[in-house]
Amino acid sequence: MLGINRSTYYAWLASRPDAVERQCAEDELAGQIRAIHVTSRGAYGAPRVHAELRRKGYAIN
Repeated sequence: MLGINRSTYYAWLASRPDAVERQCAEDELAGQIRAIHVTSRGAYGAPRVHAELRRKGYAIN
């Protein structure tokens, strides 16, 4: 429709400033998840990890 390659569009989309911010936020969240999992000695599953993240103030689904 626009006359550009799909890969060009996705490269542009990935280079946007909000994409960089989102990636940084996701990296931080992944670190928090790993820390919670290690602290619980691997006992916490997704529901407990989610609850712990909510208690720490993360607004996540």
